[in-house]
This record gives sequence, C-alpha cells and structure tokens, in this order.
Amino acid sequence: MLLYTVLPLEDVLAGMDAEPSATMLLQLAGLDLEVEQLEGFRAKVVRVLSTDPNHYLLPHLQPGSIIRLDQF
Repeated sequence: MLLYTVLPLEDVLAGMDAEPSATMLLQLAGLDLEVEQLEGFRAKVVRVLSTDPNHYLLPHLQPGSIIRLDQF
C-alpha cells in the first residue's frame, strides 16, 4: 500500500500499537450506534451504523458526541 502525505511517518503511525478501547452497540430510537462507555451514565459515539444518509447529519449523534445513557 502506498500512502502519499506531507506528514512525517511517525505522525501517521502514531497510536497504531495502542490497544483499541472497548466499545458496545447501542440502539437509540431505531438507530444503531457504536459507543465507548465513559464514567457515570455517559458514552461517546464512535460511529453510526446506518444506510440512511440523513442519520449522519444528526448533530447530537455525530462521532465524538457525548450522550447520556440514563435517558434511554
């Protein structure tokens, strides 16, 4: 595989050896999400699992968003 980038190789490969964080699947209003559980009743959205492009435009469910699990 070739990778053309202006970034140094060390920056591109940074974190490749790190263990991935544990995630879980969550269904929210009929939409499947992969989330990383945080302390308390919070979770960070890792990715949206949907074939509907409109689901990716929801600002409160974009990857990196923090959601509260006690509301479901």
